[in-house]
Amino acid sequence: MPPERDTTDVEHGESFSPAETRHALWVAAVAWGVFGSAWGSLITGAPFVSFARSLGASTFVFGLLSSLPFLGVLAQLPSAYFVERLRRRKKLFLMAGSGQRLVWLLVAALPWAIPPQYDHARVAALLALVMLSSTLGHLGSPAFMSWFADFVPVEIRGRYLGNRAALATLTAVVASGAVGWVLDRNSTFPVFTTIFAVAAVLGLGDILLFLFVRETPMERHEGPPWRLRNVISTPLADAPFRRYLLYALSEACVFGVAGPFFWLMGLEVLEIGNFWSNFYIMIVPMVFTAVTLPLWGGMCDRFGARPLITLGMLASVTFPAFWLLATPSHYHLLLGAAALIGGSFMSAVQAADMSMIFSLTPRRNRSAFLAMVALAASLGWVIAPSIGGAVAQVLKPVKLSLLGRTFGNLHFLMAISLGVRFLHIFLVVPLLPEEPKQTPGALVRHLVRWPFIRVASVLRGLDGGERNRVREGNARNARTQERGAPGTDD
Repeated sequence: MPPERDTTDVEHGESFSPAETRHALWVAAVAWGVFGSAWGSLITGAPFVSFARSLGASTFVFGLLSSLPFLGVLAQLPSAYFVERLRRRKKLFLMAGSGQRLVWLLVAALPWAIPPQYDHARVAALLALVMLSSTLGHLGSPAFMSWFADFVPVEIRGRYLGNRAALATLTAVVASGAVGWVLDRNSTFPVFTTIFAVAAVLGLGDILLFLFVRETPMERHEGPPWRLRNVISTPLADAPFRRYLLYALSEACVFGVAGPFFWLMGLEVLEIGNFWSNFYIMIVPMVFTAVTLPLWGGMCDRFGARPLITLGMLASVTFPAFWLLATPSHYHLLLGAAALIGGSFMSAVQAADMSMIFSLTPRRNRSAFLAMVALAASLGWVIAPSIGGAVAQVLKPVKLSLLGRTFGNLHFLMAISLGVRFLHIFLVVPLLPEEPKQTPGALVRHLVRWPFIRVASVLRGLDGGERNRVREGNARNARTQERGAPGTDD
């Protein structure tokens, strides 16, 4: 039978006091919002792409570098087992998280540890180190997510996560912009070493801050002893949850087939440099995601998750379409529009995904359910970029002249990305385990009317305020006249 969904809080005998809760929330916000977000921005995007290409990675190998590390998600299965069996989370998270960050010191030393004539060994070592970092990160993920969910009060969860995401976005914007600017001026190995070493230190700070947060005991386990197979069998026994796993796998494939190759498109086809590549692929979308996420959260409560996902995915087709149309001489308007639309509407998908995850995963054994979601999504990111890299490598000699333009292998990959998004929308999204509260059409009509509704609401508020001021003035006049003093109208 499917597990009983229990979303109520668990009463721990040693739960946080209000002061401890405030302290834990501040630590979690600063840890990821400042240190962790900076670490992530310095090891992904343009820095990683430029570094991998400098080491000699081909297009196909770059696809492997972008995909195979996601196999580390398999570490979540034994991790979730130990979390549920041992009921202890803090030590596992601290050890695995610290190891994940420190691996990037080895990445920083890679150009100096292996001579340049052994470029294949350099690339192989980079792949092994990135996979190790990913595996350690996934090993600590179930422990942290279960622990984190315990000290974030349910009544402020949405607002807190939104504020934490906004802080992380601000940090990522600054870090991504700065590192792109630096690499456009100097992309030698000493610079890469400095970037990755600084990232490792910042990432370690993200983890070690949690030394100062107390771990509360988990809910007492009831029933038969928890076994490793339960990590898989318990979530898969839930039919609605299985349909969500299919959706998570498909969504990852849709975004992964061309996802890492947008940077190659910017750096090597459009030749817009590291800064502008990061700007249009990371910075602008993150800013508009942070701005619009609260709006979509409210819309999700009103309309349901599926209409938001449908609308967000339809809007997302503009991203590969506009990149496909961009040229080295005309790209700012197209890439800016793609980033703005992508960031604004993909946050609708993000809000809907988070809502569905919370509604479909019970509090009891939640670490196992979250591990399966991560497994499905990561498998998609393993499969899709590998296929995308193979296709781009095979099509590298192919050129298509059309309407005065020449299209190459990365253009074809953008077109494939465009097609699979439509397949996902019309074949997979309708299978989501939710009865939508309203249709996507109703959501669109509401969005069209929403600015006018807001203006009318503001005007009504101003008019109501004026009426209140008149009534208050009349009341003061009446009281003054009752005391025998002249009123304001005398």
